[in-house]
Amino acid sequence: ELGVPAVVGCENACTLLENGQKITVNCSSGDIGTILEGSVPFRIKITNISEIKPTKTQMMINLGNPELAFGLSFLPCDGVGLARMEFIINEYIKVHPMALLHLEYVKDIKDHLHIARLLEGYSTGADYMIQKLSEGVGTLAAAFYPRPVVIRLSDFKSNEYASLIGGKGIEPEEANPMIGFRGASRYTHPAYEEGFALECKALRRVRQDMGLTNLIVMVPFCRTVKEAKLVSEVMRKYGLQRGENGLKVYMMCEIPNNVISIDEFAPLFDGISIGSNDLTQLTLGCDRDNEMIAQDFDERDPGVMKMLKLAIEGAKRNSLHTGICGQAPSDYPEIARYLVELGIDSISLIPDTLIKTKQMCAELEQELAK
Repeated sequence: ELGVPAVVGCENACTLLENGQKITVNCSSGDIGTILEGSVPFRIKITNISEIKPTKTQMMINLGNPELAFGLSFLPCDGVGLARMEFIINEYIKVHPMALLHLEYVKDIKDHLHIARLLEGYSTGADYMIQKLSEGVGTLAAAFYPRPVVIRLSDFKSNEYASLIGGKGIEPEEANPMIGFRGASRYTHPAYEEGFALECKALRRVRQDMGLTNLIVMVPFCRTVKEAKLVSEVMRKYGLQRGENGLKVYMMCEIPNNVISIDEFAPLFDGISIGSNDLTQLTLGCDRDNEMIAQDFDERDPGVMKMLKLAIEGAKRNSLHTGICGQAPSDYPEIARYLVELGIDSISLIPDTLIKTKQMCAELEQELAK
């Protein structure tokens, strides 16, 4: 998103590389990055976007940084399929939402002072978060208006929340945060519901006060139908009523149960967006944060591909919008092709793969129309 190549899981980088050494980080070949010695020459390919043919499949982008929104809005995309709230909280708010509401939870004096400095000029911690979050999300929605912008509700894991200012004394220590206290389960829990209320009020401000009704809200990591119903009730309680002023609510389809029980989830949502990262992880039982088993994490696995098919077919059967916002179609053109053949409504990509994927999609749609 920042335009900076990055490779994770380099076990020997700290021992092999030296300060000041010239290297080239190459991320142009899908999911395997390479570190090359020296400054390796490269070519820049320029594409005339006016020559790119329109597609029936909506081609969208993933985005989190409001500062990049207006620049990226000039790309030939149909909107934002995944706007990440976590970036705004991390970079602009910086403080754990519950610490803003309950300063007594914060035990570290340095954190106390840091929070006090950030809140200068704001009447309360709640006002600070609502204003900062709504301004960040509003910038994303305004940049692409009237194209849709799908904002995912906060999906930090507990260890990530703990890294926010004031978060250490608030968050539980979990052995496996990836499948722990995250997503929808947080929103209705007494330990975080007050913080979730601030998220809802900020998004209501974007839609109601700023008039940016192109904003769609998406619920992540929703394990059960019961949980989906509870989240819907809490959202309504804090001003986000599905259908009011055209508000659409999507569900991240990223847990096998979302696919298996799609018919039961469907009445509660207007669409789904497949999170291929977590869906792959949970289908294969493979921790995507563990580099020791990274070779087993593959979205192209036949079981995962079948999950994608079942999710799209199930959503279509229930007249839901179908999209994908995971990494898979950005890394693997064959997955993007497979999704288009299944008739998916939208594909959301990292910005640097949008052009080539849209070109491929246009050519494929022409083939399928024959």
